[in-house]
Amino acid sequence: MAQRMDGTEKNRRKPLPDVARQLFVFSGNECAWGDPNCTTRLVTAEDGWVGEIAHIIGAEPTSARHEEWDGKDVDDLRHFSNLILLCKVHARNIDDKNSRDEFTVEYLRAVKERHEAPYRYGLEQLEAEFKDAVAGNTVIPATTMRRYFAWEGEELEPEEEAQVLALICQLADRVSTLTRQSRQVLALVVKENEPDCQFIERRLTADSTTLISICKELAGIEAAELYVDEWGDDLPRVLLRGGAVSGIPEMWGQLRAFTEAEGIDLNEIFVNLDFSLLD
Repeated sequence: MAQRMDGTEKNRRKPLPDVARQLFVFSGNECAWGDPNCTTRLVTAEDGWVGEIAHIIGAEPTSARHEEWDGKDVDDLRHFSNLILLCKVHARNIDDKNSRDEFTVEYLRAVKERHEAPYRYGLEQLEAEFKDAVAGNTVIPATTMRRYFAWEGEELEPEEEAQVLALICQLADRVSTLTRQSRQVLALVVKENEPDCQFIERRLTADSTTLISICKELAGIEAAELYVDEWGDDLPRVLLRGGAVSGIPEMWGQLRAFTEAEGIDLNEIFVNLDFSLLD
């Protein structure tokens, strides 16, 4: 353990190996600085590792932003949330005595979050898709829909209830053929009542090319489609279609209203395929 001149132990400690790996995975091998965006590679074929692990809240009393530390647990200073991967230039800038005051803890946390978010989302998507593949997109089917019928408040005949149940089971089978990301888009489109593409891309950290591909997948089961105004007056949107719900497009609105009233997350139904929440 490193010591100061007075013999006391230093707060600054090496990042744990798992934390260092996590930082690199979520860096995309680029400096996290984004104002303006820095594209400096952290590992190069010529020089190897050229990045630096910098502290948001400095470890030592003389370090930048150290006064923001609560003084409780030294290991918090080397926690993933307090470290950011930067090129040498930006690591020096945020710690230099002449410029450190320009960079607050809140600002640096925002820089870190903005840079890491797409990579974190991508990894989560990959892990989720893998779990889906292993599980075979297993549907937990609705069997009675008693909760839904009680909410709806209509006195349906047994034959009518059976028809609605069959419709939902057919929908579940169709949705289960989609990739997880496509199911996420479908859930968002139902929840937000056909939002524009910019909203979807922003919420799900997806680019336009990916969204176009997803819309083709959704159109394949007749659940939704991409709509582009030929006059260019409106933003492109994703519109719901009735084919996936047996030609009854009103069913999308019913499911949205039901989940809102019952406090159910639509992702549990469409993404995690738990249609038993309607029971």
